[in-house]
Amino acid sequence: MVEEYSPRPVPARALALSLPALAVPVVGALTFPDSLGEYGVLLWLLALVPIFLLAYYRGWRGVAAATATGMAVLSLTQVLVLVLRLPQPNWLMLLAVVIVYIGIALGVGWLSELLHRERWRAEQVSLTDPLTLLPNRRYATLVLYSEFSAAQRGRPLAIVFFDLDHFKAYNDRFGHTVGDDALRALGRVLTASTRHMNLSARYGGEEFLSVLSDCDVHGAVAFAERIRAGLRAESLRGGPLTLSAGVAVYQAMMDDTESLLRAADRALYEAKRSGRDCVRIADGTRQLEPDEHGESRTATQ
Repeated sequence: MVEEYSPRPVPARALALSLPALAVPVVGALTFPDSLGEYGVLLWLLALVPIFLLAYYRGWRGVAAATATGMAVLSLTQVLVLVLRLPQPNWLMLLAVVIVYIGIALGVGWLSELLHRERWRAEQVSLTDPLTLLPNRRYATLVLYSEFSAAQRGRPLAIVFFDLDHFKAYNDRFGHTVGDDALRALGRVLTASTRHMNLSARYGGEEFLSVLSDCDVHGAVAFAERIRAGLRAESLRGGPLTLSAGVAVYQAMMDDTESLLRAADRALYEAKRSGRDCVRIADGTRQLEPDEHGESRTATQ
């Protein structure tokens, strides 16, 4: 399914910029206290740099970490000033700097978190089918590309194309509202039956795609049968709908994801040509056909 919101990791270059920003006021306070005088306190405003950098990547968590680190460095520096009997800063100005520092940190944290979440929501909208709330074709393509790369390194991969049988006639007879209910029902079945490590998406119209990582042909067929059974168990306003499925597994001669998709699409076409309401496997060596009870059985060409 579409991933949950989580802050991005902080790159090394952001941390590399944050360290000098904290080091400059410390060096100034301990090395040049007389030259800087009261203006040395203002150097502590450089400690805002880590706040802005970490807020950009981590939101509230980054702000909290940067603020805690800045306050710790400031406190330690002032202890060293007292221990070494260096000229003491203007404590009122230092207090004002601390108040400004915390106020800016809170403001940056609030704004950063707001922007992070709004961007995340926009990304989810672009990757989610609004009707079924399943991932859409764009997201499925991204996941399939990643899983295909893993399959080339040796991890098993299977995909299943699902298509609702006679869905256009169903829509024409009962109306698009009832048809939408049927699509949502299939979406619920797929969501309930798909493992977290796998993906089921609405690929377009009444066609759905499941990407099954670390799964062989037998597991993919069993999964397809669970989906068919789950849809039969749904109480649809327009009456029952059947489902055809095409299964394909990664094979070494496949050059790209399109090869795998075409194999599953051919298997789905074969399921449609064979009378629908069944599962077909792309390699053509085994088929599953419904018996008189509506269940599937294995057949060999």
